Amino acid sequence: MKKIVRKGLFYLAQVIRFIYHAYLRANGIKIGKNTFISLGAKLDTQFGEIYIGSKVHITSGCVLLAHDGAIKQMNPDANPRGKIIINDNVFIGVNTVVLMNVTIGANSVIGAGSIVNKDIPPNSLAVGNPIKIIRDL
Repeated sequence: MKKIVRKGLFYLAQVIRFIYHAYLRANGIKIGKNTFISLGAKLDTQFGEIYIGSKVHITSGCVLLAHDGAIKQMNPDANPRGKIIINDNVFIGVNTVVLMNVTIGANSVIGAGSIVNKDIPPNSLAVGNPIKIIRDL
């Protein structure tokens, strides 16, 4: 009985995740194939653009912000809308924040709790606040 309930919950979660991905796509986010986005992640769908490649894993508590409202306070001529590009086969650890105008290269790993405020080259392990590249993968 336990096994049946567990399997049923697994399939229900898959349906909910499919609906969540459809919602994100309807709001303009491009998502590649075989990508996992935790239901606990927040992807800003109001302003800016977000592109997520294939085989990407975005864990719980992650926030992707493709805009910055505060930038208008500092410079009224600045564009508060930006772009986030996450290339194929990237893992983004728990509670990471990805800021606007950032590209994360393919096959990279972003450590938990990081603040990604600059581009990350492909095949990199990066962690911290602000983000630092620790080594090549």
